[in-house]
Amino acid sequence: MKSKQTMFFIVLDDIKQILHEIESDVDICYYKAGLLDSREVPKYNSIFDTPNVGIALSGDWNRIDTYMILKSSTELNIREVPQIKGGMKFAVDQMVNRKSIELKLGGIFQEKGNIIVAGRVASISDDRDSKELYNLFSSKIKKNFKKIDVFYVGNIAEKKLQEGWRLVTNENSPKEYDLTLS
Repeated sequence: MKSKQTMFFIVLDDIKQILHEIESDVDICYYKAGLLDSREVPKYNSIFDTPNVGIALSGDWNRIDTYMILKSSTELNIREVPQIKGGMKFAVDQMVNRKSIELKLGGIFQEKGNIIVAGRVASISDDRDSKELYNLFSSKIKKNFKKIDVFYVGNIAEKKLQEGWRLVTNENSPKEYDLTLS
């Protein structure tokens, strides 16, 4: 089981057409991922139905919304995680959803101006469906975006970078960790 990821910087208009194409080509759905308080996991038939699409609510890409993508015909599995202090949390992740991929869109960090937080599409699974979905998303991103360092950058995001915007994985990191053109 080898993990793979394609990391990118976008504003929503950079990736909107790609997402519409994918959603029209493959019948997929999106589930809120992470360690949740309830078994009731939000499900969306389109990424455009999710709250705050294209907006980063945190300046740290480890804290932005993450979605599991599955073909609509595939059932979501939820892993119970007992808590030390009692109670139960519910994990929505690839450990028990081998046919899935993970998507973080990232986008403009609204709390502070002139910052774009990175996104990524990733998988830790060798399952056929997971590979198919990962390759579909990854190939469209690589085809349509410019590679700068290890990131693929959308046209508008690149213009923002040229205008002096910070492109970051964590806005609290020193600026030498930001994506640069040089």
